[in-house]
Amino acid sequence: MLKICVDIGGTKTIVGLINEDLEIVASQKFKTDKNVPEKEFEEIINLANDYVENFENVDKTSLNIAMPGPCDYNQGLFLNPPNLQKYNGFNAGTYITQNSEFKPRFVNDTDAAILAEHQYIKAQTEDFIYLTISTGVGMTYMKQGQLISGIDGNFGEIGHTVIKSDSSYQCPVCKQYGCVENEISGLAISRKASGILKREVSTKEAIEMYVQGKDKTITHMIEEVLNLTQQLCTNLFSVFNIYHIVLGGGVTQSPLPYKESIETYVKEHHLVRNSPISIKVSDLEANVLTGLYFVNES
Repeated sequence: MLKICVDIGGTKTIVGLINEDLEIVASQKFKTDKNVPEKEFEEIINLANDYVENFENVDKTSLNIAMPGPCDYNQGLFLNPPNLQKYNGFNAGTYITQNSEFKPRFVNDTDAAILAEHQYIKAQTEDFIYLTISTGVGMTYMKQGQLISGIDGNFGEIGHTVIKSDSSYQCPVCKQYGCVENEISGLAISRKASGILKREVSTKEAIEMYVQGKDKTITHMIEEVLNLTQQLCTNLFSVFNIYHIVLGGGVTQSPLPYKESIETYVKEHHLVRNSPISIKVSDLEANVLTGLYFVNES
């Protein structure tokens, strides 16, 4: 059975057909409409209907959707997503049921990702955290093989907890200084590099400058980002009493030495010495999209 799965990101949206082997049979990508949620979900419904009409063995009513939080995932209500502020108060569940025959199911994007990652790590452990560092930062937790989602699906909104108490940057969303998302995310790296060089600098360019050692101030900035990430992971190992963290998101796929630097730091500072700490950088393609296959079964 093929399932229609949707990954809504801050910059792009992917609508795909996934089979039981977590293979992407077909997919369509478009730029996320940040201003008009009705147009965003109209496009999603149109692409989903195309799949129903043009493919056989498709679940014709299921529409599994990963949305950036925080949201009320029980009904598909956007609450206050940092990178989709114009979506606040929009009820995607109501819109879809009123404008299609689909029965939508909603989850946090990191929850969908960990469902896919679990298929490949469960032989090693049933207890691990998935931490994504991309446009934003998010996490989720698998305990004894069960996804921990919280009361309304917003467990793990770690992006707006404070990691740097002396930060001079105030988050425009949570209004705190030094929150995780504004210190270690891809957008944070770009913002900091742009401020240092007094011009627009992409995350990719900043990381390339660090790897090539082109600018000492950029090197210092990236090293601080890595150090804050190391501290965050040490906190997660201690608070959740786990030994495994899987890193995902576009920034962790860069040449930055996440695995090596985090493992070294944690082994030096974690109170439980000689614990079998493991950092794994995800090698799954589109883990959010493919993990959505299991939403109806989780």
